Amino acid sequence: GYNRKYTSNSKRITATLPIGHADGIGREYGHGKTFVSVNGQLAPIIGNVCMDMIMIDVTSIACDEGDEVIIFGKPLPANEFAETAQTISYELLTGLSQRIKRIIVH
Repeated sequence: GYNRKYTSNSKRITATLPIGHADGIGREYGHGKTFVSVNGQLAPIIGNVCMDMIMIDVTSIACDEGDEVIIFGKPLPANEFAETAQTISYELLTGLSQRIKRIIVH
């Protein structure tokens, strides 16, 4: 991330996701404060949230390039994701850019 804010004391496996604060994922969600779901397991967002990408720690998760990542939904609802930044889900959801693919499940 910017300014190399994240450093690890051990060997880690990271993944880069093409979503960032230009998409509505604010900088306040970085530095391990919240998680995304990769193959049903939670992976922390590490370092700074960048303009067009976030990095996550997938050290303990079996995953491959192209696997589905859920930013919020099951198992981390939007209201819980938003709480990590001391906001509400409405602010999070209305701040999402048009670049984000939406899948609405009834």
